[in-house]
Amino acid sequence: MLELKPDILHDNLPDSANISSELTKAPDMQAESSAENPEGNPAENINIEKYLIFSVMDKMYCFPSNYIAEIAVLESVYPLPLMPPYVLGIINRYSVPYALFDISLLFYKTPGNSRKVLVVKDDIDRIAFLIDEVTGIVDIQQDNLFFIEKGSEANDLTEAVCATFTMNSEDVFVLDIYKILERVKKEVS
Repeated sequence: MLELKPDILHDNLPDSANISSELTKAPDMQAESSAENPEGNPAENINIEKYLIFSVMDKMYCFPSNYIAEIAVLESVYPLPLMPPYVLGIINRYSVPYALFDISLLFYKTPGNSRKVLVVKDDIDRIAFLIDEVTGIVDIQQDNLFFIEKGSEANDLTEAVCATFTMNSEDVFVLDIYKILERVKKEVS
């Protein structure tokens, strides 16, 4: 069983990835956990979704937890020819191949030193992401998400981020797996 522990968080996104001006809402909200509000109204819990938060290059990202199959230690990677640099190759999970994406190469063009793999459920696609650390799992009310408007000056990061929220005074970016897959398909074809 994976033990989740808080990580020291850092702020300061690179200038090219500064998307705070593109938020559709501006209030500073804190992520709310159902554990913090056990007496909450059951009707309020209807719009709550769990997110698995992880770090990559000292930035916080997340996916809805229902997308995640497992978190594992990186073992062997089998390179794939003719793929974008951020597709490192194939990993083997229980005799099933998964394409491994390096998020630090995808967004920052810098290879990471990550040794953990976040494996996505097969019903989405057979992909996995290289991550630094799992920081936690939180319940977020959908009303507390800041959805990002896509402008004409979108970059690699803003194209893949669909929303953000604040947790412990840090921005957490909600990644859109389907946008990342679209990007790969465009670059490969």
